[in-house]
Amino acid sequence: MAAHLGHAGLPAAIPVRVEWSADAVADLDRFADFLHRHYPSLAGAVAQEIIVKAKVLSEQPLLGHPIAGREHYRQIVLQVLRAAYVLQYRVESERVVILRVFHGRERRK
Repeated sequence: MAAHLGHAGLPAAIPVRVEWSADAVADLDRFADFLHRHYPSLAGAVAQEIIVKAKVLSEQPLLGHPIAGREHYRQIVLQVLRAAYVLQYRVESERVVILRVFHGRERRK
């Protein structure tokens, strides 16, 4: 089938590691704390689902959009339990580093 779509002979993408910065982990902890206070049943599920969905960057590190004015930085919006979460990340040669995670409605500094 791929030969008919013009993809024959393309090399397979080499997966890269997805790593989380201390700030991104702190963001996940902040979400968990908020959810634990307001929606206890969602506290663990949301952070876990963000981590699982972020793994798409291992196979497709350029999936997100470039961040204006920051040449090597990108961001992607992930839908997690009917809410949007924005991941900002940097692509390096053999890894993707998640730098920050924001809720879609959150004010960013």
